[in-house]
Amino acid sequence: MNLSFLRLIMVLGILFHFSNSMAGEWEKGIKRVVIPGGLTADQLPDPQSKGAALLASYCGQCHNLPSPKMHSTGDWPMRFEKMMDHAMLMAGTSPDVRIPVDKEKKELVSYLEKNGFRGLPANSLLRGEPQAFNVMWFCSVCHAMPDPDQFPAKEWGKIVDRMNSYRKKQGREEMSNSDRKEVINFLVKVRQYNKGD
Repeated sequence: MNLSFLRLIMVLGILFHFSNSMAGEWEKGIKRVVIPGGLTADQLPDPQSKGAALLASYCGQCHNLPSPKMHSTGDWPMRFEKMMDHAMLMAGTSPDVRIPVDKEKKELVSYLEKNGFRGLPANSLLRGEPQAFNVMWFCSVCHAMPDPDQFPAKEWGKIVDRMNSYRKKQGREEMSNSDRKEVINFLVKVRQYNKGD
């Protein structure tokens, strides 16, 4: 018999064994992933909407509820598809995991896009600014680069500090004080320039 074929059979057997043992663990209690700044259903934007109800029902099965502001309007369709891939895998190991039907998926993506934050357009000249590098470096690990105009200048310090605390919780390198100042100064300066503040 071919040695490569035997290796393949052995690897598949090991994977099958571990998937069955993992399924047993999954069925004993769904392990929940902690999302930074997770919300309760009543804290979601427009909590009585169908989109919010679907988000709470489906997404809350595996992790705490993400704020739609966690990602940009442009990021959500791709992020949602990645979550559906995960959900399909989890549904294969646990009958308790429910998957939305196509109509519900469209409603969920629409809700997330409607309530996501505004990312800086890919063709924005701001991306070419030397000071924009740190903003892209730190922000792009988790989400799109934000459009500075969407929040008042005085809010950016709080937002950057909150994001930096999430970095720490996730085991990522935190911003140094000088990086923090540079990111905030860029976001505030650009916003003030654009708005004439």
